[in-house]
Amino acid sequence: MMDTINPKQAVLFPDLMADLDLPSIKTLPEYDKALRNFIKMSDFGAFIELNVSGMEKSFSFSLNELQIPRRYRQTRQDSSSPVYHLFPATIRNHLNRLKYDARSFFNRTNSVKTSYGHFLLRQYFHLWDLHRKYFMSNVVEYLQQEIGEQRYQKYFTGAWSEAVSWLRTGIKRKYHHLLPSADIAQIRRDRERLNSVNMTISHLDREDPDYFQNCFILKTVHIPIDLADYINGISIFSTFKTIHLEQLKKTDIDSLEDLLEFFNTLPQQS
Repeated sequence: MMDTINPKQAVLFPDLMADLDLPSIKTLPEYDKALRNFIKMSDFGAFIELNVSGMEKSFSFSLNELQIPRRYRQTRQDSSSPVYHLFPATIRNHLNRLKYDARSFFNRTNSVKTSYGHFLLRQYFHLWDLHRKYFMSNVVEYLQQEIGEQRYQKYFTGAWSEAVSWLRTGIKRKYHHLLPSADIAQIRRDRERLNSVNMTISHLDREDPDYFQNCFILKTVHIPIDLADYINGISIFSTFKTIHLEQLKKTDIDSLEDLLEFFNTLPQQS
């Protein structure tokens, strides 16, 4: 292995390098100052970002992607399907409102809005954690009480059936009997079968009478069949963002006023 050295950068662990004359970043005065500022800033609070994943479920496909044999296909211009969402717009909008409510926790009392995001003051960390758990309980309560298992599976089969209807318009009539049906029990069995062999669309046998069914299974495998699995797949967590020490070496943070002044110097985040 060859060590590459950038002359403009200090080395954090010089003892691991062959040249022991290289300076360590720990010996630089700017590092001491930047680290002191970082610790002081951490005493006041932290940049926190809310991340929610697993709530939006959808799928789409194209005739070319599925590699449907040309003898099956009608002549048509639109080879790509629309996007099929698990939930209708009303439910998606409600879930988005819940996410918006979670982010509305931040205000002028508990945080500072900067170009780098919200800086939450340390004394409000516990309240933020409670708020995040409350948000999750609201999501679970809405899904269980307002939707429930039966309606959830109807939404699943509804999206599946819409996609089959679109595919039917691009397939010759004599092959319509090969199109998949929205049978939950069969979908569940086929998922287990294809998952057990780590099957992908590119490895499917296009001459298999169940080819369309298998394609749909693989295109929708990321969407849980059961509401409980959908809920378990929702992740709500806080991300603590950090500041590069380079940005802290030319300032002095001794008070909250110093910190606010420093925030004004932060560049816009892309």
